[in-house]
Amino acid sequence: MPGELTFSSSSLDVKSNFYEVLDSVSKVLKEYDKTDIFISGHTDNTGKDSYNMILSQDRAESVAKYLKSRGVQEDRIKSEGLGSQYPISSNSTSKGREDNRRVEIEIVAQKG
Repeated sequence: MPGELTFSSSSLDVKSNFYEVLDSVSKVLKEYDKTDIFISGHTDNTGKDSYNMILSQDRAESVAKYLKSRGVQEDRIKSEGLGSQYPISSNSTSKGREDNRRVEIEIVAQKG
């Protein structure tokens, strides 16, 4: 999910303008209930690596919590924090850092 929609710098709180996107995701997830959801949290490279790992995990968990509050079953959701390891933009600009403050949601078919 795009950084400008998701989180402010050093924040784990989901921005309110991201709720509409997450509401749409939750509707799809409830319709396709034979899927699992993997949420990965990411940060820009501002701050210490240890802090960014925790922050990215907290961001992923914030999104997971929101999806659960919208009726997505908890046992279908897995979350992880990846810190600043996988940037999608340059961290040398404010726009790039904003892009890197994101979550990625992967939806996969359940096995079996």
